[in-house]
Order: sequence, then structure tokens, then C-alpha cells
Amino acid sequence: MHKRLLSLLPALLLSGAAIAETCGSDKGIIPISQVQGDSEQSPKVGKQVTVRGIVTAGWQPSEQLGGFFLHSLPEDMDGNPATSEGLFIATNKQHSQINNGEWVRVTGQVEERSELTSLIEVSNITTCGEAKTLPVTTELELPVESLDALEALEGMPVILSATKGESLTVSGNYNYPRYGFFDISAGRLWTPTQVVMPGKDAKLQAQENELNRLQVDDNSNVIEPRPLPFSELQHGEQGSLRSGATLKSFSGIISQFNNRYRIQPTDDLELETPSVQPQLAEKSDKALRIASFNVLNFFNGNGVGQGFPTPRGADTPEQMQRQQKKIVAALTAIDADVIGLMEIENDGFGERSAIMQLVKALEKASGKDYAIAEPRAEKIGTDQITVGIIYQPQRVKPNSHAIFTRQGPFSWGSRPPLAQSFIDANTGKEFSVVVNHFKSKGSCPEDSESPNSNQNDGQACWNDLRLQSSRELIQWIQSESLANSVLLGDFNAYYQEDPVRYFADNGFYNPSGAKDYSYVYDSQAGALDHVFVTDSLKDAIQEVYHLPFNADEPQLYDYRDEAYFAEGPFRSSDHDPLVLDLVFSGSGM
Repeated sequence: MHKRLLSLLPALLLSGAAIAETCGSDKGIIPISQVQGDSEQSPKVGKQVTVRGIVTAGWQPSEQLGGFFLHSLPEDMDGNPATSEGLFIATNKQHSQINNGEWVRVTGQVEERSELTSLIEVSNITTCGEAKTLPVTTELELPVESLDALEALEGMPVILSATKGESLTVSGNYNYPRYGFFDISAGRLWTPTQVVMPGKDAKLQAQENELNRLQVDDNSNVIEPRPLPFSELQHGEQGSLRSGATLKSFSGIISQFNNRYRIQPTDDLELETPSVQPQLAEKSDKALRIASFNVLNFFNGNGVGQGFPTPRGADTPEQMQRQQKKIVAALTAIDADVIGLMEIENDGFGERSAIMQLVKALEKASGKDYAIAEPRAEKIGTDQITVGIIYQPQRVKPNSHAIFTRQGPFSWGSRPPLAQSFIDANTGKEFSVVVNHFKSKGSCPEDSESPNSNQNDGQACWNDLRLQSSRELIQWIQSESLANSVLLGDFNAYYQEDPVRYFADNGFYNPSGAKDYSYVYDSQAGALDHVFVTDSLKDAIQEVYHLPFNADEPQLYDYRDEAYFAEGPFRSSDHDPLVLDLVFSGSGM
């Protein structure tokens, strides 16, 4: 992703009579459209050419883009909509004589720089005065009909907007803290298998997503720009550039970088609507609140002699304390009676364990008592991370000790699920909470014939294992006679994928919708975290909440960077918490 500039020879600037003669001659000129050609690659790569055109935008210092954009003179345009009339000129120093609106002649070598057709090794730049007419700005609307439409506009000025009924939406900010750009689309981009079925439909949705995204660049080559660019778009509790925010239409130059099309803004960007940060409703006295929260590798540095940096979490004690503050702020805001945790250090339940440390900090911050659901085992499984259950003993009473299983896929792939049966203190109703963390989609099997290899249906690797995990989980719940079960956790499967749909087909109700999300990956939103209730509890559901504490926030705002750390629940993890409120109708079973 590094935008390193190539070393260029000093440009030779002509003057006086030589300029007049050069500017008045068509000799040796190659139209920009011929340099661009009608395909992704220029037909003149590696050749030296002389072009002329009107300067439409320039970011010439090396810490910016190190060059400027040209647009064909009217007499040089070929009228072919498939060929671009724009070109990037890479220079190695700022030429103060070159201004927007002037027309120039430039000699250099044609190169595809990170897929952007450019002139490099510039040996001559001649300024020829103000252009008589400025290029027309093309109206560009997302989504486009094909990527060819963007290629045909490469290097040209556009005004960007969204299709009717949608808004220009910040769809992803993963690269924003490191490279200074973010992704934009018409409305949110959804992970295909979140909204459509795996297979043919998911492939079509993925293709549609590719036609509905652009990178918005900061017009800079600086790695890790500080302060962060686009301050006018920062908002919310942490003053950050959150995905889900919408922007007003703006102008820029279409560019390209490493197989992605982008826009170099020539306007100041303006926020239209901020990303939604809804408040969790106050818990009713009659409601039982159950929450699910992936705490992103909370390790306290004391497990089995482990110090800092921890195997999967904080690098220093200071980072760990910042991480703990954010997690505790989120859990305090949620105020759940029962909380299922994922990605907590698997170091038991003793005084120095990660889960015990978290509980003590939560009690201090909230002023409420919490207890840990402990199985009759020192640890849950053998992985570095595990699941856990904590609860408020004034609200619910454990009906037995906690249990877990390591049968089938839980012996090697998915992490062992943990179950705890409770009695609701208000009604005497018995219910069970089962917290889960299924196998992730990464680290694919080396054997391409394995049923767990990527089947290219949108569900990624290990889908078969996750489906087996769903089957084994239900069988285990039935064998243990767990009453009124609530399943929750990180299932690492999106809404329409096989493991999630299996629960709905086998006696468990999913109260969430396809447009509820807990995670943003590759600028596409979706839910990896779910809650399911046995059909016997369906009528007890009062509300389900997907709290956008984390997935919309740039990663920089977590606990790692002290300069961007702020106390509070936002970016306390990479997954959003889920909250379920149940109201039992009567007492007893």
C-alpha cells in the first residue's frame, strides 16, 4: 500500500519565443485518449510521449501526490466514451508556474503506477497560459454500471453523488488511520451472505458491491497521517470518522490505486448525517437482560505465568488497563443481568485470572455485584482464549454448576460452549444461557478437497465445521435437558449462512433482522454475533439491541494508542455487543 514516488529528472521549463513556438505547434503531440486507450492498461506503457492538456488539479509536493492531473484540450478529445481524457503527471518537485486552469505540454514515459495511467520521468514541461475553456465536470453516480465506466473516467474531474433514494455513505474506515483514505458507497455495503443466500445470489451481491464503492483519498502519500485527515467528518462520542455517516455530494478526480478506484477530492467534504449511535433503553424492572460481548482478547498478563506482551492481547500493562476501562464502560452501560463473554484469556477462575479481574473492575465501576459461572474444571478447553458467563446474583440464581462440552467439533475447531441454568428472581422462571464462539473464517485448510475449504459460495472457510457445531450444540442442549435455552455469542457466520439458518430450522428463533450488524469487514457490514431463543421463549422477547459501540469506529481509537484513547464504551472491541430483554409472563416453570 506504500505510495512511494519514483525519482524524476528535473523538468525543463521553456520561456519566451520558444514557448510560443512550442505551444502553437501540434507536432509530436499524442492525444491523452490515445495514451489511455480503451482498456485497463495503456497501449503505450514504457514509451516516451508528449501530451498536452489543461491542469485540473495538482498535489505536487512529494508528501502529497507528487504530481498533477491533465485533461485534454477540446480539439484533442476523441468523443469516444470508452477512452479517458485525463492523465496523471508524476513530478518530483512543485512547479510554482503550473496552476489549475493552465494548459501545458509535457514529455514523459507512460507507466501504470499502481494501475493509474501516468507519465513518469518527466523531461519537459511547458506552460502555455490560461485555457480558453475549462473541462466539463462529469456527473458520476454510485453504483456504476461497470468498472469500465470508472476506467473511462480515470484522471478526469467528476462530481460524485449516490443513486436516487440513497446517500453517499462511509462504508469502511479500516485504512483510514494508516493510509488516510476511507471507502464510500451509495448506502451501506452489506456482506453478501448477510442479506442474500450463499451461492449464486451471494456472488451476484458481491459483484454489485464492487460496483458501489470508491476510496476517498486524503490527497497524500503520508503513511499514518497525524493529525488524521477529514476532520470535518469526525463526530460522535470520540470525534472519529465512523462508518455509516453520510456525506453531501462533492467534486474530485477519479484515480486508481492497487486494483481499487478512488476519488481525489477537490472540494472540502461535508457531513450530511452522522453515524447513528442509539442509546440503549433503560432496563425495565420486569425485564431480564442478557448480553453477548466479544471482548477482543482480554488478557491480564498473569495467566500461567504469562507477562507482557500477552499472547493475544495488550502489549503492556498500561494498554491492558486502557482496554479494561473500555470493556468495563461498555458492560456498565449495558447493565445486563447475564453476560456471555468471548475472547477472554483462558486462565481459569482464580484471583489472578482475567475474568476475575474484569468482574472486580466491573463491580467497582457499576456499584453492583457480579458472579462468575464456574464449571467443575480448572479451565474451559485448551485454547488461549475461551468463553465465559458472568451474572448479577441479586437478579438471577444459578440452578446448578456451569457445564461445557468438548464433543465433536468442539474438541478441535470451535471453542467449547459454556452453559449455565438460572432461576429468574422475579418470576421463578428457569432458563439457560449458552455462550458460544465458533471457528473463524480464516486459516483455510491446505487440502482444497476438504469440505472445510472455501467453496466460493460466500461463506468462506470452515463453514462445514461451523454447521457441524450448530448440530452438535443443539444435540448437547437436548441431552442435558437445558430448559428455555438462550444461545448467544460469536458464531462467525452471517445471517443467511448455513450455521445460522440451522438454528431457525431446528427450534430456535432469531429475533434480529438481516440489516442488524455487529461487524464491518472489507467495508461491508454484517452480523457474526447472534442471539437465539428456544421457541418456548419467543413470546417473552421484549427487544433485541445491536449496539454500534465498536464496528463503525476506526481501529485507532481502541486501547493501543494512548493519544487517541478516550474512556467510554466506544471501540472497546471490534465486535458490537448484543442485548436481549426478556419479560417472563408468570412464575415457576
